[in-house]
Amino acid sequence: MKLAAGFVCVLMVTSAVALWGDTSGTCASAFSVPADAGMRLAVYSKSAEVNLVGTDEREIRVSCTLDDSKRADEVRIRFRKNDGTEKLEITGGPSNNVHITIEIPHQTHLNIRMPAGAIHVKDVAGDKDIDIHAGELTISGVSPQEYRSVEASVEAGEVRARQFSVDKGGLFRSFKRSSAEGLYRLDAHIITGSIRLN
Repeated sequence: MKLAAGFVCVLMVTSAVALWGDTSGTCASAFSVPADAGMRLAVYSKSAEVNLVGTDEREIRVSCTLDDSKRADEVRIRFRKNDGTEKLEITGGPSNNVHITIEIPHQTHLNIRMPAGAIHVKDVAGDKDIDIHAGELTISGVSPQEYRSVEASVEAGEVRARQFSVDKGGLFRSFKRSSAEGLYRLDAHIITGSIRLN
């Protein structure tokens, strides 16, 4: 009877892990999990330089470089998936000189939060909701025709959007654009720093 109860307990734990899709690792080695195109991915990252790059692969792959490579295992990576919601969390480790590359399917809707640092987004088609307290954001390949709404703002800093003929600097700078034909939404906000849409 005790054996049966133990088996049921193990089965329940295993099922819970499968349901939640909880996977963890560190920056000491490359981290990857399967992913579908068109997913909605929430990224909560420690302060760092983060490069998000769209690829043809059906996976999320995270790799890191640190000035002090011996501390790579202090940077923790956790991926969770439940009911169609994907969440990638990167925490811990040194506060400076951490460079993180996150490879994702080209078609991915992004929600990104980071205290400070730099975020670079390249070759990613989808909604983008990005918020940084202090630092810089660069999104490459922004085509006005692809977005039904664009809003970018800084409380102190600059907003540059070449395709929209926008170049503003100072306090409380922002711009908004909308189109009836666009597919995606872009909402970017930084308290102190710069936003560049190329």
